[in-house]
Amino acid sequence: DIEAAALAYEKKIREFFSLADGQWAAFDLVLLGMGDDGHTASLFPGTKALSETRRIVVANWVEKLSTNRMTLTYPAINHAKNVLFMAAGAAKTAPLKEVLKGEKNPNLYPSQLINPENGKLYWMIDEAAAGDEKY
Repeated sequence: DIEAAALAYEKKIREFFSLADGQWAAFDLVLLGMGDDGHTASLFPGTKALSETRRIVVANWVEKLSTNRMTLTYPAINHAKNVLFMAAGAAKTAPLKEVLKGEKNPNLYPSQLINPENGKLYWMIDEAAAGDEKY
C-alpha cells in the first residue's frame, strides 16, 4: 500500500528531525534531476502531488506511467539547505528553457516549483541541455 508507505516514510522523517506538526525538515542536500517533461522527483505535470502543501511525502498517481510513485512534496524540497538540479542531454533543452526562463506554469513544468525558502538552488547543466542559451 503506497499511501501507507508514504505515511510511514513521512513519520520516519518527522521522528529523525524531531518535527512537530507544521514543521519541515531541513535536509542538507536534495539532489534532483529534471525529466524531459519538466518533472522532478516524482512531481509530474498535472498530478495531484503538485497541490500538496502540508505533507512531506505523498503517493502520487502518474497516469503517463500508469503507476503510483512516492515523492517528497515541493514544500519539503524547498525547505532544504541546498538543492542541486542536474539536467543533461538535448532532450532537456526545451523544458529547461521553459523552467528557467519561461512563463510560470508549474502544473506543466513542476521543476518551476523548486525554489528553496532559506537555502540555495544550484543547476548543473551540460552543453547539450543548455543548447544556445546562456545560463
